[in-house]
Amino acid sequence: MSYTLLADIGGSTSRFAYAGSGGGPERVVSFASDTVGGLDAAIARYLDEIDVRPDAAVLAVAGPVGDDEIALTNRAWSFRPSELTQRFDFSPVVALNDFEALAWALPRFGAADVLRIGPVLAGEGVKAVLGPGTGLGVAGLIPAGNGWQVIPSEGGHASFGPVAADEVPVFARIIAETGGPVSAEMLLSGPGLVRLHRALHPDAPPLTSPAIVHKAQAGDAAARATTDLFVRLLGRFAGDVALMFKATGGVYLSGGVVAGLGPLLDPAIFRAAFEAHPPYQRLVAAMPTSLITCREPGLVGCAVVADQLLREARAA
Repeated sequence: MSYTLLADIGGSTSRFAYAGSGGGPERVVSFASDTVGGLDAAIARYLDEIDVRPDAAVLAVAGPVGDDEIALTNRAWSFRPSELTQRFDFSPVVALNDFEALAWALPRFGAADVLRIGPVLAGEGVKAVLGPGTGLGVAGLIPAGNGWQVIPSEGGHASFGPVAADEVPVFARIIAETGGPVSAEMLLSGPGLVRLHRALHPDAPPLTSPAIVHKAQAGDAAARATTDLFVRLLGRFAGDVALMFKATGGVYLSGGVVAGLGPLLDPAIFRAAFEAHPPYQRLVAAMPTSLITCREPGLVGCAVVADQLLREARAA
């Protein structure tokens, strides 16, 4: 039986598994990316922990994929698939953007893998996925014949600005701090939550992203104001993405920051900002939004791609 190495390589955490023919992720292992020197070392560490030898690899990476040399956006790691083939005898090595992998996973999700945000039920058609973690990922999933086609994106780097009056001074402080244009990722990410808190409360002591969330959950008014603004901006950006893809099949949220918010992800705040997109409020209001609760969705998407590769090889 042949096996495929599955990997979801993020800016903070590396996740590995393997899949047999047509199967889902098995023997999932995750560890902080800071604990290894690079992708080669991370793969070698995982292979030392399992008792099978994969002969192919599907790697989801937090960065753009296209050139032979692939670099992560928020970690100083780069690699060439051809070099991984030589070192580990993988054939083929397929690399894709991490949110491309998440998009491939969407049709595999059941009711236990998602949590609806707001009252709108799941729809049909194009789906989109986005999420703040170390960065901000975006991808679309388009119906194509009897299957699906993923549209990768670097939409998290789109320019982003204030809409409501109370946002104007916050964005002005961020522009003064960064000295340049503001992208969505600069606010809708782990580092972005820190930046947002600093701009909203310029005289307050600095806090890490987990500390902001913890204090907000404990009832601290300043931290709660930050997380509420974060949820508002996230809802607005999700609505932007919904319109870009005309995502009548739903918009899905993922990422470590969203998962960490827990009950701070207020559905009323999120949906109000999501739907406030004139002149298309009615169109967006009919689009469902959901939080992905599946523990390793990126690896599920990698397993879908691995299964496609296997079927293509059998048909050749």
